Amino acid sequence: WLQLLDSSAATPNMSKIPWDSADGNGKWSKQPNLKCLAVDNTELPPPKAIILDGEPVIGTAANYIGLYRLAEGKLVNGRPCYRHAERPTHWVAYNGTSAWNAQSEASLGQSRGWMQLLDSSCHTPDVSLLSWETADGAGKWDKKPNLKCREADPSTMPPASALVLSGATEAKAQDCLGLYRLIKGYEVNGRPCWRSVRRSDRWIAFNGENAWNAQSEASLGQKRGWLQLLDSSAATPNMSKIPWDSADGNGKWSKQPNLKCLAVDNTELPPPKAIILDGEPVIGTAANYIGLYRLAEGKLVNGRPCYRHAERPTHWVAYNGTSAWNAQSEASLGQSRGWMQLLDSSCHTPDVSLLSWETADGAGKWDKKPNLKCREADPSTMPPASALVLSGATEAKAQDCLGLYRLIKGYEVNGRPCWRSVRRSDRWIAFNGENAWNAQSEASLGQKRGWLQLLDS
Repeated sequence: WLQLLDSSAATPNMSKIPWDSADGNGKWSKQPNLKCLAVDNTELPPPKAIILDGEPVIGTAANYIGLYRLAEGKLVNGRPCYRHAERPTHWVAYNGTSAWNAQSEASLGQSRGWMQLLDSSCHTPDVSLLSWETADGAGKWDKKPNLKCREADPSTMPPASALVLSGATEAKAQDCLGLYRLIKGYEVNGRPCWRSVRRSDRWIAFNGENAWNAQSEASLGQKRGWLQLLDSSAATPNMSKIPWDSADGNGKWSKQPNLKCLAVDNTELPPPKAIILDGEPVIGTAANYIGLYRLAEGKLVNGRPCYRHAERPTHWVAYNGTSAWNAQSEASLGQSRGWMQLLDSSCHTPDVSLLSWETADGAGKWDKKPNLKCREADPSTMPPASALVLSGATEAKAQDCLGLYRLIKGYEVNGRPCWRSVRRSDRWIAFNGENAWNAQSEASLGQKRGWLQLLDS
């Protein structure tokens, strides 16, 4: 469509000859006002992914070789930063003065790390023409002339643990906004999918042909939905630079230039109600820690959610406060002890980690288990909680239903478990058989009546 007839120009911005424009019919016309100028690299949007490679590296620095994902929306010392695709506590970030560093999360943004690029002029490290250096662990830096950082193909990245949709103006589109959690191990039309945190019947999935859709569960994987991203080349929707479209409900689509789909940190996700540890056979004491775990609601261990085994209530999964998640006994809760460990301090809950677990052999050694993973579980597969508590209502009648409720084991109402108030024996929580859970009197048990209702069948 455009040509610059100047083979003597080493690069097109060096030429002083006017460009030509094609008219589509085989003719060219001069474009005297068309300019090709070099601009500062700060004008470039940061790449979605970068890779550090080029020559062998030994020691701790070798752990920083590989693919990195852009931490969208996050700046360190005013510049974009990148998180390692496989080792989420490893980062590439600008130190604020003189260099880009490949460094641990604890050193993020400081003049510390295991690799450095001494180039403060570049807004992202992939545009630098300089080579990196590696630390030898004894205070010296080794020059690595072939070790470079370059833009990487985003499709080679593992999918983001969480996405957020924001900025839509259409009413139906707004109903699809918010956080979405990656459903690990599950694909739709051969690609990853995400489920809404706010509405469990809302999904982001590929339609198998030409678009990513924000859609209902009933339409999952079909060419239907309230939002569409017509970009089948995008391995995940946050990688695309094309605007989304919004359906008007009458068969027409309108562009949504302000609608964004971004990968966000897993700390933005609410903890899942249930998780499961499984994936490969485990022997010895560690085998007792395989299985389903229930979220201990309202309880934190070392500032993070924790999970209790559904069948063995003295068995827990909790963060040790420094370096790992542990499957451990209640006596060791929150300590750096246990029979299984996940060496990933970056994840707010263990289900979002892409790393595998290790098991203790009882003799001080850890065995790597590449297929042993933790993932979100369907809460409906959990045995019902032994006790519930209702709190926070302001209406007088509603307040009369507050307090502790005990599970009535072996008794169901409309095919589901029920709980009786500890404070008032004539107050129950039960399913009404159709569309809601009710806090109700014993006389209304199982009917569509009560003082409180939860419209979530």
